Amino acid sequence: MKRKIGTVLDEELLWKAKRTAVEKKESFSQLLEDALTYYLSMHSEQRKKGAVERTKGILKINPKALKKIMTEEGFYES
Repeated sequence: MKRKIGTVLDEELLWKAKRTAVEKKESFSQLLEDALTYYLSMHSEQRKKGAVERTKGILKINPKALKKIMTEEGFYES
């Protein structure tokens, strides 16, 4: 069952999406539905990964600097 919704989008994003729908010869609604379905499937895949795997590589730090920080006195105290 499909349901009508209302939303507010950035004007430039809206025009790009509408232009893309015309180029693909599909409705704007279908384009939004496809985009949302894709986004949610990617988000679901990310949630299945553990925290370490999801955040791997986020912090760019030299291993020596990391070791120095982790060996500082009081690092593990709260």
